[in-house]
Amino acid sequence: MRLHAAYARALRAHGAAGTAAELARHARAAHDLVTAARASIRAGEEAMTVGGPDEAARHYELALELVSDPDVAAGVDDDAAGRERIDRVDLATRACAAAVSAGHVFRALALAQDQLRVLPADAPDVDRVRLLLTVASTALLIDSRVDVLALTTDAVGRLPADAPDALRAQLLNIHARANADRARDDDAGRWAGEAQVLARRIGRLDIAVDATTTLARIDERAGDPQKSEVALTAAVGEARSSGEISAELRSLFNLAGLHYELGRVPQALGIYQQTWNRALEARVPWGPYGMEARWMTGTAAYIVGDWDLAADAFDLTGESPPELAEALLHAAGLELAAGRGRVDQLEVVSNLRSWWLRDGLIGILTGVAAIDLLGHQGGVAAASAIHADVLTSVSTVWQNPVWAARIRLDALLMGHLAATAPHASSEERVNLAGQGEALVAGTEAAADKAERRPRRMGPEGRAWLARGRAEHARLRWLSGVDAVSQEQLIDAWQHAVSEFEVFGHVYEIARSRARLAAVLRATGHPAEASAEASAARAVANRLGAEPLLSELRVLGGRGGAGRQPQAASRGASLTAREEEVLALVAEGRSNGEIARGLFISAKTVSVHVSNIMAKLGAGSRTEAVAVARREGRLTEPTGVSHPRG
Repeated sequence: MRLHAAYARALRAHGAAGTAAELARHARAAHDLVTAARASIRAGEEAMTVGGPDEAARHYELALELVSDPDVAAGVDDDAAGRERIDRVDLATRACAAAVSAGHVFRALALAQDQLRVLPADAPDVDRVRLLLTVASTALLIDSRVDVLALTTDAVGRLPADAPDALRAQLLNIHARANADRARDDDAGRWAGEAQVLARRIGRLDIAVDATTTLARIDERAGDPQKSEVALTAAVGEARSSGEISAELRSLFNLAGLHYELGRVPQALGIYQQTWNRALEARVPWGPYGMEARWMTGTAAYIVGDWDLAADAFDLTGESPPELAEALLHAAGLELAAGRGRVDQLEVVSNLRSWWLRDGLIGILTGVAAIDLLGHQGGVAAASAIHADVLTSVSTVWQNPVWAARIRLDALLMGHLAATAPHASSEERVNLAGQGEALVAGTEAAADKAERRPRRMGPEGRAWLARGRAEHARLRWLSGVDAVSQEQLIDAWQHAVSEFEVFGHVYEIARSRARLAAVLRATGHPAEASAEASAARAVANRLGAEPLLSELRVLGGRGGAGRQPQAASRGASLTAREEEVLALVAEGRSNGEIARGLFISAKTVSVHVSNIMAKLGAGSRTEAVAVARREGRLTEPTGVSHPRG
């Protein structure tokens, strides 16, 4: 202790070169906690100036811990050197800001809430307002059960008339964002306008630009995306010229989001990459909007078909991200794994399960991939369970049972239900059809709510809605329960292809085309079916999308060969398609049921059955099945009827 005390005296007297962090360490070891508290604050400031928010947060939090001791607090406040009194609320705000910049948003929120909880009842209103503002602004960054609008409303009501203008401008700005987050756009616009005027008057450009971004979001939701784009572009330039990196990142991220919502995904991708790079340059890669920009870079790259770029964005090899960033990027990367059929990645789904009740977005991203990965394996029951679990978890986090993202979850699960129907029993097909009806009811409720919002459903939502409706038509066709007409089935799938083309989702265009090809082939349009299948196959080969390639193999054509036929008795052999038909005959399916399951005509099925009987030397369907079983020919068929998503 004496040795550490000597080091502390030397550092304090500037007799030795050293940092505030070193002084804090030696002072703590010497039990000079007053010096340690002040040195920890300076250490936090030094860390922030060199781009070390994680280290700064640790120093600030240590200082908060020290000054929570009444004896230390008394010593700090009555410092013999006459130094300025430590503002504990300001210290808490700094600690939260540093933690947020380091990507530890949940930790920052917990810290702010704790400081608000222990604030003395007789504390000045201005101190309570500052902490309410810190809790609210932090909670806005993540999925949380915090009622942000209630907090900011309370703070506005408590704000003293003589409060500093900077605090007033910050509060008005965050109150505007809280209103906008609840779609109260008229109130949000009024508060943001007041914040903008006040911030410019007092020279707080960071707050003014942030308020401009909020106003631009409101314009976009009101149906004026061009005005929003102009405002956001101006906000980016103003923030950049003045060095306000936080405001610049938020404006850039929202500008990219505007392009994405309008279906301009390539443009959005470029701006997301720019935002991610700016965060790296500013040494805040895990802070607000930088980390989200990296996630959206990967997502947008996946959509436009640049799967190598997507893999790079999601790859965390050699990095040490905060837990939220790690969970989000792993969840987003699962979508790429599902597209490539990486069923080994189901382990990641299990690892992320604990996050579903903390962050709804992670639940949705994980669920989307898990439904496809399980569906590829034929685990429709498990996929249904995941779907239900995600709906429950996200509805709990968001405190809302109806949300637009479920449209996509419903569509994906509906596809796997449809693919299962041909091999199900009559009772099971009725149950599958009933499950499909429940899914489509949820989808339509979400779509109806989305269409009644100020900002109506964009190209992405419309594409998944069309896909879900097409999958429901396919389920009805394959289950034979309330089946649609051939014309309705073709129209539904053509519409799904068209909507995904508008959005520009390369992989989902190809998946929809593959299923349209199957429908066209079944309804007597072989040339059109071949064209759709060829286009889908080219995309699947380029992306390495094995599940889609498996689905396409049964459609024939170049690169579409199925399994090699087994050698048949009497010198004959069965084709891959004949093996499929034989397996369905063995399940007791009629020609009509087999036709629906394989998307071919009943006449074609009859021809296949005749050929099978001739090759096996059988006089009836029953005898053909008996011969095939005796010779070990019956294996599970491959094809459209399988749950391949």
